[in-house]
Amino acid sequence: MKSFIFASIAILSLFGKNTSNAVPVDVEKRQWDNWGNNGWNQWNNNNQWNNNNQWNNNNQWNNNNQWNNNNQWNNNNQWDNNNQWNQPVQQAPVQQAPATPAAPQGGQGGGLKFYSQCVNPNEWAMTFDDGPTQFADAILDLLKEKNMKATFFVVGNLYMNTADSNWARIVKRMYNEGHVVGSHTFNHKDLTTLSADQIKSEMTQLEDAISQAIGKKPAFMRPPYGSGNGNQNVMSTLGSLGYTAAITWNLDSGDWDNKDINYAKQVFSGANGQGSISLNHLQYNGSTKESIIALVSAEIDIMLSKGYTPVTMDKCLGLNAYHQYVNLEMINQKRNSDIDSINNNNFQEIIIDKKKS
Repeated sequence: MKSFIFASIAILSLFGKNTSNAVPVDVEKRQWDNWGNNGWNQWNNNNQWNNNNQWNNNNQWNNNNQWNNNNQWNNNNQWDNNNQWNQPVQQAPVQQAPATPAAPQGGQGGGLKFYSQCVNPNEWAMTFDDGPTQFADAILDLLKEKNMKATFFVVGNLYMNTADSNWARIVKRMYNEGHVVGSHTFNHKDLTTLSADQIKSEMTQLEDAISQAIGKKPAFMRPPYGSGNGNQNVMSTLGSLGYTAAITWNLDSGDWDNKDINYAKQVFSGANGQGSISLNHLQYNGSTKESIIALVSAEIDIMLSKGYTPVTMDKCLGLNAYHQYVNLEMINQKRNSDIDSINNNNFQEIIIDKKKS
């Protein structure tokens, strides 16, 4: 049996040998001469042929599927099907399609969406429209006292004009005390009655004033009267300006309609755990500082008693409240101010050092 196998291997080696790469005779002779050193031992004793399962037991020939089952010879297409022996076919590597990037949240290209409630249950965003007003500081004082953060949708020309120094002061205070500042248009006009250019004018005039006050441009806005949802002109124009959210409400205090405090208490008491956005105003017909303070205090007490967590609008919606926008003019002003301060301090230190000397 050994002689038959040996002869078969010899025949295969003759047919398979590439004469162009043949090993020189003297090298082959040395290889055969050295076969007895380790070659024959590998055949008999080193388990290359019999015991080491290279031929019989190690499944290199019979059981390990090198010849029959492991598809090295028959099934693995090394000999027949894989085109290793018959007709090799080079297949192009399979390329996976790149992962689809996450869709941007709003922004240019009409990405604006309307929202009327917070995305998470038991979160409540308290909002105030139409500021700054003469009552704004009193409301800010109350919010600070109750450790509340709110969102203010300001206008440019209603109860107070941007030309008034108090306008910028109050807006800056809102922002500095941790509240979110959004746009409510410059002149409080119904956007559905305006052309695209008129909408842009309403928005950009106010953007400029807010940017001058806080160094940021708002990404949130509240359309006057809550109108515009589904209006292609309004939504596409606001989206082209970079606004991501037009925000309405699902809890209306009714202050704008001179509803009494009991009406608001009933509305807020009806909140049952859904994400909520409430509507209040910093001034309205017949309002006083005392009436506004009493109304807001009652709303806060009710919502906290119901287990709501007060949040600003960015947390409410899971969106950035402001554009990734830098007011270079303000940065340059601050830089120049810092440089002047440093130079002045250095000058004073020089004078002191000279006095010491």
